[in-house]
Amino acid sequence: MADHFSGPRILCDPASAVAHVFSFPSPDRPGCLVLVLDVFPAAAPTALFSDAITYRFRVRPVAPAAARAAFTVGDTEYGLDFTFATPGRLPGGDDPLQIGTCTTSSGEEVVFLVGGDKHAEAEGLRIFAGPRLDPFFIDLAGVPAADATQKPAFRPGADNVLQGMNVLSILVEVDPEVVFGLDCGPLLGVVGETVTSGGRPVRLERMGRPEIKYVVLASKSHDLVNSDLEIRDLYNEENAFALRPEYVEAYRARFNANLAFFDRLENSSGRRTTRAPTP
Repeated sequence: MADHFSGPRILCDPASAVAHVFSFPSPDRPGCLVLVLDVFPAAAPTALFSDAITYRFRVRPVAPAAARAAFTVGDTEYGLDFTFATPGRLPGGDDPLQIGTCTTSSGEEVVFLVGGDKHAEAEGLRIFAGPRLDPFFIDLAGVPAADATQKPAFRPGADNVLQGMNVLSILVEVDPEVVFGLDCGPLLGVVGETVTSGGRPVRLERMGRPEIKYVVLASKSHDLVNSDLEIRDLYNEENAFALRPEYVEAYRARFNANLAFFDRLENSSGRRTTRAPTP
């Protein structure tokens, strides 16, 4: 699930930008969950993780709901926090080295080395962090063209502007029964976010569903209620499991306006999809 450069603040601080969040059952270890948080889109080959940011997974049990909401979110939360030290060098070495620390909800700490092909391992956890190829594809010229013409403008064989670019990836395989406890499943809600470290934490960006901010909330031109409001930085600051009620209707108006626009695109291509907008 992708969400590159999802707001003005993130454009000024790419190290805090969340590019992707993935969660899926481990193909190697039945019962384990794989969580992936990709950050720093278009990272240079020498890029490392910020020592001023906490990179965080938040996990809560969810259950199907009979009412309007698709799911009921549980109150119990499990987390994995990743922090990184200031880069250093071994004596006589030229390449920078960086140490990371994973802290679980119970306070257990697992120390690991950034980069390389080896992972760190502790009870119920396997961890890798380092540069990886960005898996996303986007025809960037087609996005504004579709918005301007209100017709699909994506071309066969279009250039992928992210071709060959890297992200910094945090990948953890977790045994939920060992690390989170026996009462955390079987259905889980997962959020990836970046938060300032130390003092009073400030949420910089967060992501659950794909392309909510970069695509669905981006255009202001279709939103007659909030046409002068850049809403994405506000949305990034939100607690994904508990939105501030003061802004919910502003988010809903932007969702309704832009999802209606995307439905018009689908109609113009002969397809029809009905959506239920929700913040």
